[in-house]
This record gives sequence, C-alpha cells and structure tokens, in this order.
Amino acid sequence: MKTIKYVLWLIIIVLLGILIYQNLEYFMTTQALRLDLKVGSWHWTTPALQNIAYFGICFVLGLILAGIKGFAVKLGLKKEIKTKNSTIASLTQKADTLQSELDVFQHDPYIKKQIQENALAETAEDSTQDGKKSDTMD
Repeated sequence: MKTIKYVLWLIIIVLLGILIYQNLEYFMTTQALRLDLKVGSWHWTTPALQNIAYFGICFVLGLILAGIKGFAVKLGLKKEIKTKNSTIASLTQKADTLQSELDVFQHDPYIKKQIQENALAETAEDSTQDGKKSDTMD
C-alpha cells in the first residue's frame, strides 16, 4: 500500500512539473498585486513577484492552515479520549466492587441458603398463581 501511495505522489509531482515546464513563460512572468479600498490612504501594492511565487505562497499558507486545523482537532480528540478513559476506569472499578460483593454473597452459606429458599418460594408462588389464573379464565 505504501508503494502505491509513493507511486501516485510521484505521478502527481511529475505531471505538475510537466505543467510548469510547458507553461514556463506564464509562471516566470512578474506581476504586482494591488489592493485599493477606495479610501484615500488605503492603497497597497505588493512587490512584483513571479506567478510561480504566488502559487507557492498560496500553497504554503494552505498547508499551514490545514496543519493548524488538524492540530486543533487532535487536541479536542485527546480531551475526549481522556474523559472516556476516566469513565471506563470508574465503571471498571464499580464492576470489580460489585463482583467482589457478589462473590461474598454467593460463598456465604447462610445467605446462599436464604437465596435458595427465596427462589423456591417464588417458583411455588408463580405456579399457584398460574393455576389460579387458568381457573379464573375458564
């Protein structure tokens, strides 16, 4: 996969180089940019630069802006990961304490006997109630 990515980038760079070479006259032409806001003292003119320099400046500014945005997203995700990890840790700790309490209750003979008696009583009640329901429905 890496080699495919490198080959694609190489093809893009070669095509860009061919484009610039075939249009070298346009890219080497110098021009000055003007900004006039129709206010007396607000008139700016940049130094005359080649067109390729303007393309390069715009490309570098785009990379910087994309990097800043990516960094901001990364910081937000790091914060979210920290909160999720703390939530996971607290829930794991709660599950461990509940499991230890359950183990204590299951291994205590008196509580175990009581649980079994309650379960038998509930099943007996359920069977008598089912019998009464079937009698009343008839």
